[in-house]
Amino acid sequence: MNPQPALATRRSFLRGAGVALCLPWLESLGGIVHAAEAGKEPRRLLLVCLPLGIYRESFVPKQSGAGYELSEYLTPLADLRDRFTIVSGLEHLGVSGGHSAQPRIFTGVPSTERNRRSLDQHVAASLGQHTRFDSLALSAGANDFGWTDGGSMVPAEKSVVDAFAKLFAEEGAANKTKVLREIGRGKSILDHVLEEARDLQARISKRDQEKLGEYFESVRATEKRLVKSEEWINQPKPKVDSQPPAPFAPDEIITNLRGVCDVTYLAFKTDSTRVITFGYFRQDAVAVPGVNVGYHNLSHHGQDEGNITQLKRIERVFFDELKTLLTNLKQTREGDSTLLDRTTIVVTSNLGSGNSHSNKDLPMLLAGGRFRHGQHLAIAPGSAPLSNLYVSVLHQLGFEDKSFGTSTGTLKGIELT
Repeated sequence: MNPQPALATRRSFLRGAGVALCLPWLESLGGIVHAAEAGKEPRRLLLVCLPLGIYRESFVPKQSGAGYELSEYLTPLADLRDRFTIVSGLEHLGVSGGHSAQPRIFTGVPSTERNRRSLDQHVAASLGQHTRFDSLALSAGANDFGWTDGGSMVPAEKSVVDAFAKLFAEEGAANKTKVLREIGRGKSILDHVLEEARDLQARISKRDQEKLGEYFESVRATEKRLVKSEEWINQPKPKVDSQPPAPFAPDEIITNLRGVCDVTYLAFKTDSTRVITFGYFRQDAVAVPGVNVGYHNLSHHGQDEGNITQLKRIERVFFDELKTLLTNLKQTREGDSTLLDRTTIVVTSNLGSGNSHSNKDLPMLLAGGRFRHGQHLAIAPGSAPLSNLYVSVLHQLGFEDKSFGTSTGTLKGIELT
């Protein structure tokens, strides 16, 4: 089907009543509904940090190579085994200080030097030229990972609701408030663009009609989740005789993470941005079944089995939600590929061990993109800096950089398809 001139614009929207809804990739629009120039494949980057570490025994496989047995945390990702790689043994040269290393996880700048441009901002300077937002810094509890050349931290959107409004409501605080208020009353942003959407559906292929329908369902599902979250935040919790963890909204760590993952998916699907960062963190109490000790305290488990059991319940939530995000990306077609094929995901931590505050042997899950996945790449500790992996990521994204941070080259063992 040949694209109609009125539709095949470099950036297409559905508009109405203060809403600008970016469209997903539609073949009827000649494949250039995205901000990408015709003939170029959009490539994306998602960086995720768990600042309190990842319990190694439940994450890193005991065997190396392609025939490794899935660890406890990786079991939910079994169906995606060929789309991710586990790397162990990496660290940032000259970066130490336990928790204070957190802002340097994506910069690789030694602790004795002023922090400077992080991987996400380096990539966004190029990939962000053609999208509405150069990058998005979201927060599932933490985000001090993005840094400019001059050493200034990139501020994060701490509210998922505000991030959603940033993506779909036109600029202006009053208008964003109006749109969010209407969503809270059960009105969808889709209602604002319904007439234009109907007109568009009549002019695109059947396959694109189905894709547009799926996209609308994703937007509406995210709205409903956000509304439910807001409603529960404003509802008092039941009183009990015992002393429970403090009943305030920030402890809803699962709801927060799920909302950030939803917004991440929608932002990539609409090509609103190609670079996103977020962290999974909560200092104190978390509303996770079976957990009654603060997340930070549990990360310093002292090898106590009870603490480890609770810690694993918190961290397992992350991998369950990661599975959903990766699955959504894999199931979403974009041109002749999928969003997962065009999105590189890096999941790591600034702590190799939360219990000992070690910044050595950092956990690493690399997913998506055009890498040859399906292995546990076990690097001899101290033999290669984490920044080498970042150079490999840059090359996969189309950059020609020969170095980043304290790198000594690309990471051997990480190959492209």
